[in-house]
Amino acid sequence: MRENDLRRVFVKIEPDVALKGRIINRIDHLEDNNMKHASKKGIRRTVVIAACITAVSITTVFAAGNIISYFQSEKSVELTDMNALSRYNEEVGITASNHGYTLTIDNLATDDNFMHVFYTLKQDNGFTEQDGEKHLWFICRINGQVANFGNHNEEYGYLSEDGSYKGVLKLNIASMKIPETFKFEMYSVEGSQLNGEFEGDYLYRDGVQLTESDISKLLYVSTTANKSSVKTKSIVRNIHRKFSVPYYDKDNNLKTGEAEISKVVFSPFGNQIIVKDKCKGAGATSVSGWALFDENGKSLDILNTDFTGSPEGAESTNAIEFLKADINTKYLKFVPMKQDTYEFLRMNTQAIGTYPLTFKVNRYGNVVVTDVRITDGKIEIDYFKDGFSSPDPDFKLLDKEGNKAESLEKHGCLQTTRVHHNTNSYTIIYEYYTEYDESGNKVPFEKSSVSKENLEKQFTQIGIGEYEFMLDYDNAIDMNLK
Repeated sequence: MRENDLRRVFVKIEPDVALKGRIINRIDHLEDNNMKHASKKGIRRTVVIAACITAVSITTVFAAGNIISYFQSEKSVELTDMNALSRYNEEVGITASNHGYTLTIDNLATDDNFMHVFYTLKQDNGFTEQDGEKHLWFICRINGQVANFGNHNEEYGYLSEDGSYKGVLKLNIASMKIPETFKFEMYSVEGSQLNGEFEGDYLYRDGVQLTESDISKLLYVSTTANKSSVKTKSIVRNIHRKFSVPYYDKDNNLKTGEAEISKVVFSPFGNQIIVKDKCKGAGATSVSGWALFDENGKSLDILNTDFTGSPEGAESTNAIEFLKADINTKYLKFVPMKQDTYEFLRMNTQAIGTYPLTFKVNRYGNVVVTDVRITDGKIEIDYFKDGFSSPDPDFKLLDKEGNKAESLEKHGCLQTTRVHHNTNSYTIIYEYYTEYDESGNKVPFEKSSVSKENLEKQFTQIGIGEYEFMLDYDNAIDMNLK
């Protein structure tokens, strides 16, 4: 689903407590192949908060190394640890043309957790700003296995000044068995009006060997890639730790099933826990909301993500990314909340302007705001987590009286959470783009209404809810990594 579609769908939604977690968007859902590939259009995750759409993206500091042209623009969204991306990427430069498009793979960066595909797409007549997000969607294969359909995949891009589209795919490959050297294929059927020439989901099946006739109908490139440069920097710990998990069957009956933490992967591009189950993906969904500690009792940050779910009885595999650990970590512990102990206590508020601002969010942790920046049409909040808290703090933008800034509530905004892997910190960005009346209908949008001056008048305090609950250490899941 494209950004404009997301805005139209979600801009008027006021979420309840249940929506504080994750809303998983699936497009053109495929029922066969055990529903392994959950979406033909890629996975887009959104969390709706006070009429804002949240799309998780990543930012860090760029370092010297192989040049990745995607990052040579202020429009780029930076991914992962930029020091690692710069150091462990391959310059490729392979190009193919078909159906009025030219595709170039610029760089590949691969380790045991993620594969980053940086590419340039050109159209014979050039892309324009009016095209919006009318770029192509690509299928990627590694040794014949489709890499797009796991959870925690990301896609970003922008139109450059020369009319080309600069894009990046971040593919979660932690559940795949990939040798040091492998065949990488990238192709698209979109734009060629050839959808009717392939039966069913032929192009999306694992193990399909594309023929020369198939390739001639596609915008297609392939290359031999490798991840040998990061071999000594990655550690895979096979855990096979089983645990019970509640889930609902197709008739909405509550049942108890079995899930397994199959492995933990530490690598330059991130740390992930791989969870398998035959309970519609309930294993990863459950533990992702728990607290995670290392051998020293330090709380580790679990990142917000989407999850895939196969039908009951078919295996689902999901990855959970976490911060504040490395290859030297010896032990992990998942700790759930005690049932029926979760209670809202109060809204803690503080005036912006002097930092840091420390907000107690529960008995186990704080959220610390280190800066707030206001510019025309945009509010940015920098923060980090001290102890255990939910994946995304529920910030409230308040006026001087401590109430919701009413004028801001009338505006639609795109909220982006950027994760700074190298500092274990975050930035939430509110970008205002339209306005609504009291009935929720769009009205003429005056950009001056969200000027820096007006935003500063309206937004003077931050609020974060504090909750009471108890962690259930008696039902913790221990993982020995040595």
